[in-house]
Amino acid sequence: MKYKNNILLVSGNAVSKMGNNIQRIALNSWLISVSRNASLLGWISAVTYIPLLLFNFVAGYLADNKNKKRIIVITDFISAVVCLIFALCVDVSKIYIPLILVVNITLSICNAMFSPSLRALIPAIISRETLKKTNAVLTNLSELIKIIAPALTAYLLTLNFITIKTLFIINSASFLLSSISEMFIDYTYNKADTKSSFKDLFVNIKEGFYYLKSHTTIFKLIIFAMITNLFLSGYDVLLPYYSNVVLNDPKLYGIALSFEAAGAIIASLAVYLSKNKEVDPIDIIKTTIPQALSLLIAAISHPYALMLSVFLFGYFLAKFNVLFFTYLQLYCDEKYLGRVFAVNFTLVGILIPVGNIAFGYISEILSNYTFIIISAGILISSILLIRKK
Repeated sequence: MKYKNNILLVSGNAVSKMGNNIQRIALNSWLISVSRNASLLGWISAVTYIPLLLFNFVAGYLADNKNKKRIIVITDFISAVVCLIFALCVDVSKIYIPLILVVNITLSICNAMFSPSLRALIPAIISRETLKKTNAVLTNLSELIKIIAPALTAYLLTLNFITIKTLFIINSASFLLSSISEMFIDYTYNKADTKSSFKDLFVNIKEGFYYLKSHTTIFKLIIFAMITNLFLSGYDVLLPYYSNVVLNDPKLYGIALSFEAAGAIIASLAVYLSKNKEVDPIDIIKTTIPQALSLLIAAISHPYALMLSVFLFGYFLAKFNVLFFTYLQLYCDEKYLGRVFAVNFTLVGILIPVGNIAFGYISEILSNYTFIIISAGILISSILLIRKK
């Protein structure tokens, strides 16, 4: 079958993403609804993210030197087991923070291993000519799931027999199905070509940094993404708090996520239909300017304003992501790709824990005006980099 790898990769990830989104939305809503505390969600998000940063370099080494297919299969399977254990242990009437942290950290480590391996695997199993369209399809499907998942989660939580425990069981099943699907991907791993051992890890990391240093445009884009992610992490904490506490309607969180994903789908379709196969770094940066401006609409503090804001925000964020990852895949040497993605995921995420914690407290103080701070931070970063270019 000509598109066997595409179908297996996309379908497997679609199933796991659906379960993961349902779990994430339900968990965030549960934490905010019970605690009424944005700073608690900020701290949990920050502590969960730290292992992701620590393991990214190990993941980059593994993606460059080990069997990429095996890595994504194993990490999905481990995630399935962890979600099942949480479902069996959790008490739905209490927020037991240590259990939440252990499970989230384990899933975070698996994600750290999975992400660079998947991104590095894609160019190895998909032709250069269809790479941009494939990334657009993956983004499009991912965002479609983000529309369906909030609505499905809201419906499931209205059923008396559905709890956070049930949703973790669903996510466990989704990870297992994804792992099974990935087993059938056609990928040839040549062990003889791998000469480095694990003791060469730091040498590989150093080479990855040197490679980026010699490719100034790629490095600047990664640093730019790092700075903007500081503010985007604030958005992730602010949105559930704003919906549940400020607007006092828990359903708005799921609806807002659906609107955000709808905007992202339109963006990825626009990229897919685009005839231009090349990616200009300036065009990547320019997508963040309207993205930042769209958040100002949410400061009006009205449900309709929030929906319009997140729709536009999702559109320009998805456009940035598709173009950004396509640029890296097109212009990075394949033998360095795993390390480049590991450095990318580490650097762009290094300020996320800071943003989670800081904006958790800021949200409780400034409420809807926090959107203005996030918007200003992204906008200033974009303009400065464009002028420097």
